[in-house]
This record gives sequence, C-alpha cells and structure tokens, in this order.
Amino acid sequence: MTNDDWRALLESFLSDDTDTESFKEEFIEGWKAAREEGAKVPKVIGDLFYTIENFDPAEDDDTDLRDEAEKAVAKLEALS
Repeated sequence: MTNDDWRALLESFLSDDTDTESFKEEFIEGWKAAREEGAKVPKVIGDLFYTIENFDPAEDDDTDLRDEAEKAVAKLEALS
C-alpha cells in the first residue's frame, strides 16, 4: 500500500464510511500484505499497528483510536 492508500483507509474510518471492526480488519490485512511483499511500511503506520491490533471493537471506546488515526493522517500528509 502507498502512503495515499494508508491515508485513504484512515480517512474512511474517520469519516465513518467504515465501521471500527471493518477498519481494524482492513488495516491489519493491509499491514500484513505489505510486510509479506517486503514493501516499506511508513513508521507512523507501524506504530499505529500495535494500537489497532490491541483494540477490541466490541469492548473498547474508539476515541483514542480515532485520535491516533487523526495524528497518523497528519503525519502521512506531511510525507507527501
């Protein structure tokens, strides 16, 4: 995934176009696919991976996750 792909995924979640559970699944699938392909994963995405991996959509409030996603979007925009 490119930086723009990551940003689009995050923005989809932040705009409520994607529910939290689907976002978590798509993010982890994208991260794993990038790692398997040997693609460079931006540091901000690698850092966010652990937050998302530990997030339980059925039990956790997504406020902190949204805050972290917003910060990641800003960092990805700065890379562009």
